[in-house]
Amino acid sequence: MDLNSPEFYTIAFVVAMALVALLMGRREKQPPSTHIVQLLTSPAEAEADDRVSMEPVDGGRILVRRTGLTLGSEETVNLVITIQEDTCSIVEKKGLKRRGSVGQPVSGEALLKCLRPGSKYRIRYESQLTSAWASFTLDTSSPTPVTVLLKY
Repeated sequence: MDLNSPEFYTIAFVVAMALVALLMGRREKQPPSTHIVQLLTSPAEAEADDRVSMEPVDGGRILVRRTGLTLGSEETVNLVITIQEDTCSIVEKKGLKRRGSVGQPVSGEALLKCLRPGSKYRIRYESQLTSAWASFTLDTSSPTPVTVLLKY
């Protein structure tokens, strides 16, 4: 086979693409896992900014603190957490509600046990209650809390 022939370059190109595909490999994604955690609310003194704070605590758990919610006396808030590899989505959803209840400012806390210690996560926090959201990075090995303002 002649080194200047089109057949040689075609075969060389095909072999090079096969090697690139072999080296890159096909990585299988893990299926997402979903967890539901209730946000434990308590009355707040005054209305505060829509804010979420995530603080790593002992044993790889994450303490979530939430301000800026307005709930009735019989209403609850659930956090629906979906994790796939290094991406985490947290959605606030309203729970039980009694008709005609008047809203009052509350703050809430939840303890997450579903994130791996020593990992970095890209977090998207979304509130269906206030239509606000935020995206940020959380390093579970860092003791420093991450506090973000939710935006509309």
